[in-house]
Amino acid sequence: MTDILLAAAAGPGDLCAALRAGRRGGTGPCRVAVLDPTHRRIEQALALIDRGEPWQGGNDLWFAPRPAPPGGTVFLFPGLDARTGPPPDDVLRWLGRPAGPASGSTGLAERTRATLRLNRVLHAALLRAGIVPDAMAGHSAGEWSALFAAGLFAEPAFEDFARTMGAAPVPDVVFAAVGLPAEAAARLARDEPGVVLSHDNAPDQSVLCGDEDAVGRCLARIADPEVPRRVLPFRSGFHSPMLAPYLPGFSAVFDRVPLARPSVPVWSATTVAPYPDDETELRALLNRHLVEPVRFRAVIERLYRGGARVFVQVGCGSLTRFVAATLAGRPHRTVSAGSATRPQLDQLRWAAAALWAEGHAPDLPALGLTTPAATPPPSTGPAPSTGPAPSHGPASGIGPAPSTGPAPSTGPAPSHGPASGIGLAPSPGPAPSTHPVAGAYEAAVAAVSASVETVYRTWRERT
Repeated sequence: MTDILLAAAAGPGDLCAALRAGRRGGTGPCRVAVLDPTHRRIEQALALIDRGEPWQGGNDLWFAPRPAPPGGTVFLFPGLDARTGPPPDDVLRWLGRPAGPASGSTGLAERTRATLRLNRVLHAALLRAGIVPDAMAGHSAGEWSALFAAGLFAEPAFEDFARTMGAAPVPDVVFAAVGLPAEAAARLARDEPGVVLSHDNAPDQSVLCGDEDAVGRCLARIADPEVPRRVLPFRSGFHSPMLAPYLPGFSAVFDRVPLARPSVPVWSATTVAPYPDDETELRALLNRHLVEPVRFRAVIERLYRGGARVFVQVGCGSLTRFVAATLAGRPHRTVSAGSATRPQLDQLRWAAAALWAEGHAPDLPALGLTTPAATPPPSTGPAPSTGPAPSHGPASGIGPAPSTGPAPSTGPAPSHGPASGIGLAPSPGPAPSTHPVAGAYEAAVAAVSASVETVYRTWRERT
């Protein structure tokens, strides 16, 4: 597992002093997390801390000078995405479960199964790590993941659902993502009766769906060459009227799923409201979900007005970016428990570290992450055993019952001694003071460097 440095202190000055002295852990509201803490990243973290402004994930650094504003936590489940991440076999081993089936196809059925299974595994892992939601929502097929995770769809029906849902016949139409708000994207299709707006994702991204040639003509109407546009690598017609003739195949799958009361509200991106309690209304909404547009931007706005401030992506996709674009300029936090590029267990641990930095209390030891006191007392002998750590398995009705045996080993715990693993020797004394102008310059350089690396990594992921 990749090393993650966690450090906390009463304020930025004390936190910088701790990092310069090679100390990890500590207590206090001012916190930093550094993934793979090389000497260069430690220096960047120091510059960001000196600047004193929050930094949320760029260049794998997370700095919070104070706890995040209070608010609810929402789990967001992604649907099919142009990018697919590594399989979650490492997370399954950590959970003590067998590895999942190999994925050998990029067809709709296989993509759907892989997405639903990844979302399910990461949801169980988040609960095991003590990270729990106040509400759930999903994007497209991710809404089905949310229904299973909340217990509204009965857990025993999952395998049959995942195996059959993506195998139902669908129309041969394409999706195209465009870097425009929904209103502007819809105008592109004004003269194309075979093209509709299927997704309103964020102020800067919408999706059109329809006949391939007609969608191509819509994209050709975008005059600005800087506006992103891309035909997505899967076809289904989901969230468009084109799917209506194919609904019976999907309704048959829905009808086989027993329903139960959810553990937390699940928000519909069709109605921009929680799923109804009435079974007849709920099953009707499941069908509407497939032929009406995804209003993801509206769901995020509504959740925010209701007090949500932390949004955790439970899977691999673009939902954190959609949330950030929708809530730009307003206090909120987004983290992703899944990744398109790094091992899923590393990403899960990084998500927990980020939430810890923001003042949350995930089960860090369960993930091989610990934050001992900055200056531990000298050892006087073996510490008395306190027994096994409490289980943090899935809550009743959400997933399989938690294991009653010992948690699977995650490998040796990282060392937390002075200077261990961070590439800096302990300071022989107080760090020399930095001239305020020089400090501001170093912070600006570090911020620009981190931003450039983040933009470059994002560009590589998308191309």
